[in-house]
Amino acid sequence: MQGCPIGIDIPGFIRLLREGDAVGALNKIKEQNVLPGVCGRICLAPCETACVFNDEDASIGIRALERFAADNGRGPRERGHNKVPPFSLNKKVAIIGSGPSGLAAAAVLAKKGFGVTVFEALPQAGGALRYGVPEFRLPSRVLDAEIDAIESLGVTIQTNTIIGKTVAMDELTSQYQAVLLATGSGSPKPVHIPGSHLIGVYFAQEFLLRMNILDAASYPKTSTPSLLGSKVAVFGSGPTAFDCARLALRMGKKVSVVFPGLEEEVAVYPQDRKDAVDEGVKIESLTRPLEIMATKEHAVAGIKCERLDFTDDASGHWEVKAVPGSEFVLEADTVILAAGSKPSGAFKRFLPDLKFNDDDTVWVDAQTGKTSLDKFFASGNVTTGAGAVVDAIASGKRAALAITEHLSE
Repeated sequence: MQGCPIGIDIPGFIRLLREGDAVGALNKIKEQNVLPGVCGRICLAPCETACVFNDEDASIGIRALERFAADNGRGPRERGHNKVPPFSLNKKVAIIGSGPSGLAAAAVLAKKGFGVTVFEALPQAGGALRYGVPEFRLPSRVLDAEIDAIESLGVTIQTNTIIGKTVAMDELTSQYQAVLLATGSGSPKPVHIPGSHLIGVYFAQEFLLRMNILDAASYPKTSTPSLLGSKVAVFGSGPTAFDCARLALRMGKKVSVVFPGLEEEVAVYPQDRKDAVDEGVKIESLTRPLEIMATKEHAVAGIKCERLDFTDDASGHWEVKAVPGSEFVLEADTVILAAGSKPSGAFKRFLPDLKFNDDDTVWVDAQTGKTSLDKFFASGNVTTGAGAVVDAIASGKRAALAITEHLSE
């Protein structure tokens, strides 16, 4: 339990599953987590790393059990679980962003009786869960069901709404007693490698957004426009990199994931890495891309790389160095850059007095969750940069409690 950022009673829900009570297990999970179907599929599961059996290399598959409870525990008792009369405190909160942090905060605030409206710029709610994770990893039906459950608490979700344009910021602050910024970190970090400007080079966020909107992976044999050539190289080693790789593979492409570390060091859930390899993704570990090569038409012609290996320095410590004479050209006509993301910084235009950190994340007081502006709070990846979904949920819950305390003063 200490490894779970949102405090799920893990022994409690597993005990209920063991007794055959999937509905009770799901209710136990939803005491702390309003997105169990999401976490049961894409959480990095720090709870499994903290599992007491991990020392014996036999940790319990907690993520799979949470997924089972979410998929099999929905029923009459679950549908009414924790439902409260909406808007009983006559105070309203606006949440900008409907990703995991915003949704988690919305649920907590609605249960406490606040009137909650979530504003989402895109056509459907879910944020990065909807547009940044492939359908095969997080089916839309699962996300829809969990958003519906949050709306049943009295939460209003308003899509196709860009704060600062569709709705003026002054209008928002005049109608709501508190505003939570939960817009995530959807802007890609720059990659400083020669050739990154070429035709056929895409940022991972752009690729996933376009493919989720086009639904190209579900129908690879249709006339859906594809961004990809036949040989795709993905630079990166996190969940987004592997999502891109597995998605491209499902579109009939030959795919390699290229990164300078060890294969065992990739920052993904172990089963997801195994699945990628079993499906046919080639992992080019201990490989450093040096240059994306160009055709005469300024498109990707291949990738000049070098191999890396461990060597001991003068003090006897291991370090990674280039292997002399190891340069080679990796065949590719498409490159996807998955080197991380950061907040967009759009609020700088509409909230010029809002305080930011040097990395473009929104500054918040560690104790209160407040930003530098009165009535404004922030949570999730907009305050931390790219991070795990479970950490975003935990941040949203903390922000909701801070807002509750603020509005109760």
